[in-house]
Amino acid sequence: MLGRYEVLEELGFGGMGTVYRALDPVLDRLVALKTMFTQGPLTDENTRRFLREARSVARLQHPNIITVFEFGEVDGKPFIAMELLEGTSLGDALAAGRLPDLGSKLRVVDQLCRGLAYAHRRGVTHRDIKPSNVFLQPDGTVKVLDFGIARVEGGTAVTDGGVVLGTPHYMAPEQFRPGGVDHRVDMWAVGVLLYELVSGRRPFEGSSVPSLIYRIMHSPPPPLDPVMEGIPPALAAVIDRALAKDPAGRFPDLDAMADALRAASAAGDPDRLERLERLSERVDRTMAAEPSTGDSRPAPRAEPTERRAIFGPDEPPPPPAPSPGFTAAAALFTGQRRSAFRDAGFFGERLGLQVVEVDPAEQIVAVGGVDGSIRVWDLQTRMKVATLRSRVHLRTGHAAMVTAMTFSPDGALLASGHLDGAVDVWDVASGLEAPVTPRHDGAVAGLAFSADATVLVSGGKDAVVKCWEMPALMAGEARRVLRRQPAEVTALVRSGDRVFTAHANRVIRVEELRSGRLLATLHGHPAAPGVLAVSPRGDLLVTGSRDGAVRVFGVEARTQLRLLEGHARPVASLVFMAGGRRLAAVARDNQLLVWDVARGGEPVETQAVAAEEALTSLAVTGAGQRVLCGLADGRIRVWEQSG
Repeated sequence: MLGRYEVLEELGFGGMGTVYRALDPVLDRLVALKTMFTQGPLTDENTRRFLREARSVARLQHPNIITVFEFGEVDGKPFIAMELLEGTSLGDALAAGRLPDLGSKLRVVDQLCRGLAYAHRRGVTHRDIKPSNVFLQPDGTVKVLDFGIARVEGGTAVTDGGVVLGTPHYMAPEQFRPGGVDHRVDMWAVGVLLYELVSGRRPFEGSSVPSLIYRIMHSPPPPLDPVMEGIPPALAAVIDRALAKDPAGRFPDLDAMADALRAASAAGDPDRLERLERLSERVDRTMAAEPSTGDSRPAPRAEPTERRAIFGPDEPPPPPAPSPGFTAAAALFTGQRRSAFRDAGFFGERLGLQVVEVDPAEQIVAVGGVDGSIRVWDLQTRMKVATLRSRVHLRTGHAAMVTAMTFSPDGALLASGHLDGAVDVWDVASGLEAPVTPRHDGAVAGLAFSADATVLVSGGKDAVVKCWEMPALMAGEARRVLRRQPAEVTALVRSGDRVFTAHANRVIRVEELRSGRLLATLHGHPAAPGVLAVSPRGDLLVTGSRDGAVRVFGVEARTQLRLLEGHARPVASLVFMAGGRRLAAVARDNQLLVWDVARGGEPVETQAVAAEEALTSLAVTGAGQRVLCGLADGRIRVWEQSG
């Protein structure tokens, strides 16, 4: 064990530490756990510097940068918990011949530039880019590893004893001189990698480290012959500029280098530029604005708008390809053979998703992530308009997974509940967090605002329902009424002045919102209900259980009316459609089922999706005119009614 992590096996060992495969038992996920140490004693200064760098990296959320979940110390040794990646390093991929053509190599460099440019805009410089720190995943995604390690180990390329740290082949001339360095050392390293990718050799070699350093500082690289190397002349010019001895002679930033790279690679092949631009649009997401660290960084690039569409700021989304898993999408919602819905593609980011929630005006959708952040997307343009991170998240670099979300009826406020019991409340217009953070002693299972948004009701695994006074909360005072429950709360919804709570003892309780008076209890669940939904008219309550069954109760009759079967795994999300006439559910068996609520019986349609499209949440707009399915990988699949 290392802290709360269960160490499973050693993955690698080097001069800077050991990396383990480990299990995080709290979130039930595998992580890569890196322990850090120096050649000598681990000093307080080294530890402080390492943790300071780790905080900077933990705030970097980009598809081409490895995600840091947590960092800290155990028994005086610092550690970092990161996402566990599948794939291979760039060095191993080259050795195995997995990048056979120029296009595949340039796609790697383009993603590398985008990820590093994002880090530079936030004041973080890598300083140790080399093939072993560039990771290729099976789907072609590039991940940059080991941010800040070179600086942690001394901040410059040479120690007081004159020993070179890292791999000098990829170090810029200024790293061997006294004085500071900036983001352009990473650009040099990318230039070296690009030279090596297109030619099969490094631009600088030496019989010894001193001779290698001399050539890096004083000798030009052997010129690339475009004919011999089979590359456009403009590409050779891009490499030459990246390898300018004077940092001022290089590109202003790596975004500019990536732009020049795409333009150069398109020479003689106009379609290649379009392909690379589309790749960039997929990976270069607009991230939440955060305070930068460090003094030397490129100036922010001028953007045409604060919001950037997932398909690029100036290009409408291309027509989506039909999904193989939903070839009869319309039948899911109409019960007919003929399709009435069209597959409208995906949007979102590949950052684990747990909950989706649409605002009452149906203009935005909030996406609650496993990293604790909330990403807000405009439904019309599919642009990301904000990333919300709590004060704890910004300070520590991590937060607990989002387990529940709800908008206030007027859409002015958004509340999120988390695995650690925290409840964050946000002003939607400004994106500002409430001055205080309500809490439970266990994971938050459900949230609901009163109709006038003056009360926020929360239910937790601590077997408590709390009613928070919103005016006081927004003013900085956490005033609440506490109502103890007979068992931990597993789900919570509101309808009118009634609050429905599901419990681990398999009972549904109905209470009056303001007074807390118990109105009814509903029984008949062989397994604890984990999901609740109330019909638009408030006359039906539907529950989804761990046994995969969906049960329909009459609210006034207080009895079970129907049992809807079909799921083999726990139900993850329920939503009423078509004014309450239809009910859709997704479950962990990767199926979307739709029933006619009045008729009951077998599902109107059963549709399984591919394993990689694991369904976690469901939402609809326009009474079912648009259907949003949240996928575990962070994307949202959209269907829209045709005609």
